[in-house]
Amino acid sequence: AEARALLESQAAAWNRGDLDAFCAVYAEDALFATAFGLTKGRAEVLARYRTRYPDADARGTLSFEVLSVDVLAPVAPKRADAIAVVARWKIELREKPPAQGLTVLNLVRGGAGWRIVHDASM
Repeated sequence: AEARALLESQAAAWNRGDLDAFCAVYAEDALFATAFGLTKGRAEVLARYRTRYPDADARGTLSFEVLSVDVLAPVAPKRADAIAVVARWKIELREKPPAQGLTVLNLVRGGAGWRIVHDASM
């Protein structure tokens, strides 16, 4: 449920054009891998998104469909401190076919809540 809520809040931030909030869940030293290369660090991920999606027409409307959530590091019963999320993302664009693909996210829970440490999106 927490993973779904995190992705819903990310989609809401994206859809209102708040890329700072969208990237706030990335760890400071996050790694973001795509077919185009590797981006290191939250600031660089944010800069990449700002360049690639400079306005509402480029951003479109984002949605996620969570396909699986797996516990990577159980610490106590019913508590996970690391999870892997596989989701389908879709960006609806005006006058163009939607962009869509898959993402694999590794998230770690810390004092500030869940943070994305690895994002492999294709």
